[in-house]
Amino acid sequence: MPDWKKELRKRLRGLKIAPEREAEIIDEMTGHLEDRYQELIADGVEPGDAYKSAIEELSYTDLVEELPKVVPVNHGPAIPIGAASSASLFEDLWRDVRYAGRMLRKSPGFTVVAVLTLALGIGANTAVFTILNTFLFNPVPVVDAASLAAINTTQSKASKEQTVLRPVSFLNLRNYQNQSHVFSSLAGYSELLSLTMQDGSESQRVFGQLVTENYFDTLGLKPALGRFFTPDEDATPGARPVAVIGYSAWRIRFGGAADILGKSIELNNHPFVIVGVVQKGFKGITAIFGPDMWIPSMMAAELLPPPQQKALEDRAVLAFTGVGRLKPGGSLPQAQADLRAIAAALENEYPSANEGQTVTLQPLAEAALGTQGPGLKIGSMMLMAVVGLVLLLACSNVANLLLARASARRQEIAVRMALGAGRRRLVRQLLTESVMLGFLGGICGFFAGFAGCQVLWSFKPAEYPANFADLRLNWNVFVFSLIISIVTGLIFGILPALRTSRTPVAETLKEDARTAGRSLRRIGLANALLAGQVAVSLTLLVVSALFLRSVEYQYTIDPGFQTKHLAAFMLYPGQQGYDRQRIEQYFKEVRERLDRLPGVSSASWASNLPFWAQAQSGVTIEGQEQRKKSEAISTVVNTIELGFFETMNIPLLEGRTFTEDDRAEAEPVVIVNDNMAARYWPNQNAIGQRIQLPNEKSFRRIVGIVKTTDYGSLGEPPQACVYLPFRQKYTDSMVLYVKTQGEPEQMFSTLQSELRNIDAALLIEDVRTGNKLIAQALWGTKIGVSLLGVFGLLALGLASVGLYGLLAYNVNQRRREIGVRMAMGAGQARVLQLIIREGMTLVIGGVCIGLVMSLALGRMISRFLYGVSSYDAVSLVGATAVLLVVSAVACYLPARNASRVDPIIALRQS
Repeated sequence: MPDWKKELRKRLRGLKIAPEREAEIIDEMTGHLEDRYQELIADGVEPGDAYKSAIEELSYTDLVEELPKVVPVNHGPAIPIGAASSASLFEDLWRDVRYAGRMLRKSPGFTVVAVLTLALGIGANTAVFTILNTFLFNPVPVVDAASLAAINTTQSKASKEQTVLRPVSFLNLRNYQNQSHVFSSLAGYSELLSLTMQDGSESQRVFGQLVTENYFDTLGLKPALGRFFTPDEDATPGARPVAVIGYSAWRIRFGGAADILGKSIELNNHPFVIVGVVQKGFKGITAIFGPDMWIPSMMAAELLPPPQQKALEDRAVLAFTGVGRLKPGGSLPQAQADLRAIAAALENEYPSANEGQTVTLQPLAEAALGTQGPGLKIGSMMLMAVVGLVLLLACSNVANLLLARASARRQEIAVRMALGAGRRRLVRQLLTESVMLGFLGGICGFFAGFAGCQVLWSFKPAEYPANFADLRLNWNVFVFSLIISIVTGLIFGILPALRTSRTPVAETLKEDARTAGRSLRRIGLANALLAGQVAVSLTLLVVSALFLRSVEYQYTIDPGFQTKHLAAFMLYPGQQGYDRQRIEQYFKEVRERLDRLPGVSSASWASNLPFWAQAQSGVTIEGQEQRKKSEAISTVVNTIELGFFETMNIPLLEGRTFTEDDRAEAEPVVIVNDNMAARYWPNQNAIGQRIQLPNEKSFRRIVGIVKTTDYGSLGEPPQACVYLPFRQKYTDSMVLYVKTQGEPEQMFSTLQSELRNIDAALLIEDVRTGNKLIAQALWGTKIGVSLLGVFGLLALGLASVGLYGLLAYNVNQRRREIGVRMAMGAGQARVLQLIIREGMTLVIGGVCIGLVMSLALGRMISRFLYGVSSYDAVSLVGATAVLLVVSAVACYLPARNASRVDPIIALRQS
């Protein structure tokens, strides 16, 4: 026990202080000494001198004079220790915070490096969490999303794996609205519709959605301007052409015009009046991409494509998805049972339209993700795991910095223990410093992460400026950043604090801090952390390389049609008032005139855009056993013009292509792909067989078989597809494909000029090359791989900085040893080799561990890789080589400084 405590105890006994109060007074006086000692240390006083000054300033006499401040003058009953414990705790914490702030301010270099390191780790986590918060945790900004359910049509006997979600017919939806007992409100909305909007003399492509009048009320939304639809505006077909526009569309497409309410626009050549602007942030109830505007469902005949224009009167036309809000106390299973009972009654009442059909309900948050939900969830989990490892690297780096800093503070800690500070007090003080570092890193990381998200989101497809979801920076993100900052501070601070609090007082006070140099072999915990950093960095680099190689391979995937010399024009003459006869003439004239242009090999039309097609269910094969509705054949259906296969370079394998003779009055014909032919007519010729498509009464004869291509996504599993001749399956929504002899971009101006010569009024806005179609199909994958690459490089940077920092600190602590070596004849090359060998030994150990981790993780992610093995040698060798080169540089820099130490100066300073 220090002498001052013995003297103080004697004085207290002389004053007849109660024993239980005596310990408290000694603790308080210890606090006075510690506070003064901390102030002197923070002011730059050496630990030994600070100890002497603190004792001298608070001499034994002064201690006695301080007693009236802490002891009642009348020496009455002792104050219960517990009564003052709470206030004392807060006072101690406040002293710890002030001292931590002064110590961090005293070491600005250490503080800046630590804060920036943590900011990188926390920023990466904030960025990924912001994406997850937008798409997974809160995909639809509506009131109480948990009580909302999406309603779709499914086959009643389909297994869970075979379940295909399809829209609901409008008439069935009305029955559900009127007969359901579990929903307080039930609305409907259509799929996104690509529309031509004319605002004065200007035309542009927009996206709209048909909704029932109670759509916005069901979601709990408020208008930013104007109002939503009234019941009479959704009561009579075609009677009330009004529209509500999105907030982003108002700002971007209409320039935020103050007089937007009452403004007249034309949609598909039909006049509409804008009556409202929906609240900011709402872009529909799809997570990624939403409409510019909403139109009452009664305008279906004016805006839906020809096959669906009878949606309001034909129960067989599936055009809407239901969304219902559960009554208080209601559950999703109850609602599904209720609607399925109604669906069963409708099947009995309208068997031709509803045979084998039922309904399936999903939570709206899940339905909002659509078919991309599973992939998005898996990708998000992978990214969270990666950024978690990056944060772990940052914590490891700062832990190493704290361990190195603790070595320089050994005497300070020992003196504090000599003054009477307990281990718990020391750990609390050191953790306060760590948490403060974490909090500062969290503040920087919060803004860095969100800024990174904005940069990332700036690469979204330019075709949809007002429709992509906005990354949401809300309280969820802020709370996440705050929690992760505090937890991070505790994680990287606990081990150094525990280790530092075990400092042997007597030994440390005797040792000379200036000669405390140690080799790397003695820094066991720091070495382990550093080797772990190298291992994790290599793992992330290998994973990033594997996915990068996978994306490169995807670019080489043959989609089944040529893309290098392909241009695609989105043209919708039907939306600008063309009737069927004029559209047919326009399609023919465009094809014939473009075919004659120099530089154009061929041109044709098709209803499907590559990688956007969706399969339809319900194909019937003549002569085969009638399939149950639950086992119905699903195929992609594409309506095409003459010359389509030649333009797209899709080989004809058997039979013939369509001709001018395949008209409406001729025998209905169809061309199928070889996947469908092999699947449904094995060991026989499919040519001449007949099939019946959904919603068609007559059978179509197969006249040709073509090669299977990719229809819904790049590199997808082969799926069946049927092609219909345009003259037998009319549609006004077609894509113009042009095969060029050279680069398609060089032909754009010529092609656009020719199209304007045919009809100057027709909107020509969306033009894409085949390569751009591939790039758009891989957009989400590229974003994910880019993030992985950035995080992999970030991990490499953190590991190399940690290696450099540890070696630099070690060199600085071993200046006397290095000076002695050089004085005894060791040359610069020898010292250089010594330091590099010690550093690279750690790196090699980490690389070995990292390779094992990479191989194990590679097997886990192999199903997400395209054309690349999880044991890909290029990825493993390349990532290892990059890591070794960067690590060698990180080792060389401090080694070079060590080799330039002047032995005379080093010995004098030691």
